[in-house]
Amino acid sequence: MSLKHDDRLRALTHQDSDFWADVVDNVLIVAITDVRGVITYVNDRFCEISRYPREELLGATHRIVNSGYHDASFFRQMYRTIRAGEIWRGNICNRAKDGTLYWVATTIMPKHNSLGAVEGYVATRFEITELMNTRDRLKSLAATDPLTGLFNRGGFNNVLQTAVEDKAQNITRDIMLVMFDLDGFKQINDIHGHHAGDVVLKVISNRLLALVHPEDAVCRLGGDEFALILNHTLHKFPLSLMLEKLLAELEAPIEVGNTMVNVSGSIGVSPIASQESAESLQKNADIALYAAKRAGGHQARMFDITLHQHALERAQILNDAREGVMKDQFELYYQPIMNFSTGKCDQIEALLRWHHPQRGLLAAESFRDVFLDAALAQVMSPRLVKSFQNDMRMWNTNLDAYPNLTINLSRLDLLNIGFQNDLEAEIKRQGGKASDYVLEVSESVLAGRRSDRVLQRLQELSALGFQLTLDDFGLATLPISVLRTISFTQAKISRRLVKEIETDQQSRDVVAHLIGLAHAFGLSVTVSGVETKGQMDVLREIGADRIQGFYISPPISAANLVLAEHIIAPDHTEITLQAS
Repeated sequence: MSLKHDDRLRALTHQDSDFWADVVDNVLIVAITDVRGVITYVNDRFCEISRYPREELLGATHRIVNSGYHDASFFRQMYRTIRAGEIWRGNICNRAKDGTLYWVATTIMPKHNSLGAVEGYVATRFEITELMNTRDRLKSLAATDPLTGLFNRGGFNNVLQTAVEDKAQNITRDIMLVMFDLDGFKQINDIHGHHAGDVVLKVISNRLLALVHPEDAVCRLGGDEFALILNHTLHKFPLSLMLEKLLAELEAPIEVGNTMVNVSGSIGVSPIASQESAESLQKNADIALYAAKRAGGHQARMFDITLHQHALERAQILNDAREGVMKDQFELYYQPIMNFSTGKCDQIEALLRWHHPQRGLLAAESFRDVFLDAALAQVMSPRLVKSFQNDMRMWNTNLDAYPNLTINLSRLDLLNIGFQNDLEAEIKRQGGKASDYVLEVSESVLAGRRSDRVLQRLQELSALGFQLTLDDFGLATLPISVLRTISFTQAKISRRLVKEIETDQQSRDVVAHLIGLAHAFGLSVTVSGVETKGQMDVLREIGADRIQGFYISPPISAANLVLAEHIIAPDHTEITLQAS
């Protein structure tokens, strides 16, 4: 023992030793063990906090208060330190005899004999339970969504990284990342208020917690975006059944005050692989989620290499499109629409074509992802308006009159007030009027996200005098009440429904029913994709008002439209272009 220590002890013995012993016993939790870790001495404070009587502690080891909180590596490092004769310091969570947990800030000092060998250990501790509980509460708050109590994005990132590490330790374990959002949620917020939206989020969160195993993670990433990390749940349900249950829980009605509301979900799933980063797994699930939405929503898609390839192709198309916009590779073509009652083409539909440098002239179906990219649409919109300007000037100069122009509006167009204002201003500059234009919107746009704003904008456009066409009539799950809410003037039936109309009676009956339904709402009906005389004859017979397709004319450029005052159909019938 050093002289320094001798001086301390000598000073202590000259003071009131009982007083200092009381100080130690009231402040410190003390235990002494032999070199094997067997407890040989405990003070009263140790007995008090551990709830064990002294006789149960003496002769035992500290395993008697082991809570299971710390893993084996924690204790291996501790024993490695003290057996080397060094002091160990750290925080330990112990379990009292009554089962309660308590935390202690611990210092373990090796006790050396006269030869310098370790002959035992003295452990002194301060209780820090409240401090550690406060730390855990703050940590929980940092990782928890305050509205739902689920993991927030920060907490999600942590548990996803842990899942990747767990997978690396056991590659046979099935762990799935499931990501989804709520279709229709924005509409509930806008119509019923944010309180209703909060109710929906809480109900959905409670349903998820009831559906998923308690040890699996349920996360709200923000807004109406959620994620699940499934492991233990898959021991009870196969993934396919779990996803069916999840879709059903999302679509079940939710009571908000005196009103029942509904949402639905599109789900993307990615298997968690040990060689993948957490970031790439999220991208994979996002790709699968996007594929589920493109397929119509209300379904789940599993990420695979095919989806990955599609994502790469989509990224390439968007990259090419950005360059194409800057190089004016996009051009508007126009396809005539024939009116059965007059035998003339009283409408033409504007269709975007892309002069791709490698792939040639592309129809819009080949690059439909371009219309879903908000940034690209924002860049493209002014150029499309300029193209309309140039074409209308050409027609005004060279034609006495020209048919009503039909323009397709995407969801982004309808939410882009600037595009519509520019179009309306150009129509006025050309001396035209809104009623000479037909704005076409598909059922899928009306049934998608932010549909409330889309419907509101359509009402405003109708009030300005534009004719409105409901495209893809009968293909989506649009509530029929929309036909009363919005002043549509026309409905368009997709080519998909008329392909077999010459030979299949059921196809003919379906189209006839849709024509009758549209007429009942006062709408005229255009049928697209007409390619044969037989199809035209059937449609004339069952009451269609107009037809459009290659049988009448393919899409042609604005310049060729000036030259083609008469369209020559494949049967050499001459069809006059006219204004309504």
